[in-house]
Amino acid sequence: MPEGLVRSFEVRLVVPGCHPGAEHYDAFLALHDDISEALPYLNAELEQPTDYRHGDRILLWQCDDRAYVFRPHEIAISPVHDPEDAHDVARAIIERINDIWRRRDSLCPNLAGKRPLPQVLDLYQLLPRLNCKKCGLPTCMAFAAALRTDLTKAHLCPHLSQEDLDRMVPR
Repeated sequence: MPEGLVRSFEVRLVVPGCHPGAEHYDAFLALHDDISEALPYLNAELEQPTDYRHGDRILLWQCDDRAYVFRPHEIAISPVHDPEDAHDVARAIIERINDIWRRRDSLCPNLAGKRPLPQVLDLYQLLPRLNCKKCGLPTCMAFAAALRTDLTKAHLCPHLSQEDLDRMVPR
């Protein structure tokens, strides 16, 4: 393995506990090197979406139908299809980390993470609470819950002000 931040690692495959008999695995890369300092650079360079939690020293990333979780001494990757796939994906992500780390002097680290989603009750307070069903859901509370995970549905409520929504969830 070329010289870089991550010089060695071990791959462990696990059958997902919530999916016994699954046709895929979760891969865990035990890193012998601490990648904490690289996380802000990875957050800046990896294609979006990422979710960086600086205080917790964790970076979440979705790419090519895989989820990656970067921690100081571990990378979790799911799904992988077999041991060969796990090793290929592991080598590729380690090469990417090392490349980004080598270029860090020319990069601007990004400490920002995703904004937390608004609370359902806070969204509910923006609604008229008429349970008019014009949004397609039986109650304003149900609409607030749906809106929390998909703000693009805001237009379905004729009573919801875009200005109020923007104040609650700045973009």
